Amino acid sequence: MTSDENMPRTLSDPGTFYQPDTLQTTNGGELSVSRGNPDEYDYDLPEDRIRLYPPPTRGESRLLVAGRESGVPYFGTMEDFSRFLFPGDLLVLNDSRVLPARVFLRAPTGRKIELLFLNPQDPSPVRFLGKGIGSSSTLSLPGGGKVRDILYLPKEGCFQGIYEGEEGLLSWLESHGEMPLPPYIRKARDHHPSDRDRYQTVFSRHPGSVAAPTAGLHFTETLLEKLKDKGVETATVTLHVGIGTFRPLGPGGIDQHVMHAERFLVPEETSQKIEDARRRGNRVFAVGTTVMRTLETWGQHPVRAAVPTWTRLFIRPGFPFRVVDGLLTNFHQPRSTLVVLVDSFLGGRGRWRSLYRQALEEGFMFLSYGDAMLIVPEDRKGGWK
Repeated sequence: MTSDENMPRTLSDPGTFYQPDTLQTTNGGELSVSRGNPDEYDYDLPEDRIRLYPPPTRGESRLLVAGRESGVPYFGTMEDFSRFLFPGDLLVLNDSRVLPARVFLRAPTGRKIELLFLNPQDPSPVRFLGKGIGSSSTLSLPGGGKVRDILYLPKEGCFQGIYEGEEGLLSWLESHGEMPLPPYIRKARDHHPSDRDRYQTVFSRHPGSVAAPTAGLHFTETLLEKLKDKGVETATVTLHVGIGTFRPLGPGGIDQHVMHAERFLVPEETSQKIEDARRRGNRVFAVGTTVMRTLETWGQHPVRAAVPTWTRLFIRPGFPFRVVDGLLTNFHQPRSTLVVLVDSFLGGRGRWRSLYRQALEEGFMFLSYGDAMLIVPEDRKGGWK
């Protein structure tokens, strides 16, 4: 359950959602949540299975389909995706838009400086990560702007400063910023102009993310139209993905991992569509772990009003899923909270490991630009295919 005392009410109050060791099951009883060992979520990921560039054409990704409870996986492509949804099912998308939030500067001494703005859509002061800043209290930006009164915030692990410029920071970043690609991509290659388009979903609307909700990268306008023609409904939520999405599990138990706070909004129209799907007996599919965490936070919240707020929800084995029936997701980094989430949705018995092994054996590509896995519930006939 959530704690009203800790519930954030406004965007200016970062707050948290309480993540207790026990949660309420759907029938009101207590359900223990795993404390787990991070080593249980480690695996060997060969470098040649990490896709560093998107597929030549959007939507050409491969697709592994697995039953949530059991069954032999199906290996296909994203063209097969609509086969596994019924008319009346609800597909929920994250419409957050990735900001070109990474900027490279030169100090007066010639030292290279790298900044990653974390909340450029908000009024100053802005927060950012930085390399090479040193003791500088003011940084000059290309085009005549600057960030002044720079302070380091040790609790948050980032810098804070006041942005000043002739244009707003969002507009300035569109002209001078680069897409904030994951660290493993930046270490392996330079930024490519195509990343502006391909590290962005076709349904992105609201700027605010510093990492892509990658499950959405597999969708094309054609696929969305195909789903509509089949009678599958779509809805959106907005969760602005934070840089903490790349943070691995620490050495302690997974219950000691502190999730980063991320801002989200569930529109009233989406709330209504979820309730309507439930009344009809249809299923709710989350496109990505960001949608999963958004809907399951919303599902524990007694207030259904469309109020922007924050979540730190860490889904781990034993979590009582209330909203989501099916999940489309990528194949994630070893020792990540995202693998823990997938394991939890599959029942928390370590079945994810077999599915990941089979995906590697079948030549699937992993991580942000990689292939996809669809986890489906049993259908009305007791099967999943």
